[in-house]
Amino acid sequence: MSSRDKPCLVIDPPPEDHSPQPLFRVVYTIDVYADNQRSAAEDTHRIMIDPESMPPVLQVIDHAGKCTTIDLSEPQG
Repeated sequence: MSSRDKPCLVIDPPPEDHSPQPLFRVVYTIDVYADNQRSAAEDTHRIMIDPESMPPVLQVIDHAGKCTTIDLSEPQG
């Protein structure tokens, strides 16, 4: 099996926690053109903190591994 056949990213749920609020792992995914990996990360960070950027679609994972997709551009219902 080549490295292209293997998943690049496996995201585990957050650890079970006994805090007053539940703990979630939030995943932000974006495709970015860049010269290298560092530039891609820096460009993504700029996009994330830019108040003029479109609200993202995020995957939210709870401690049990349940994944929910939230589109922040849609009104909360």
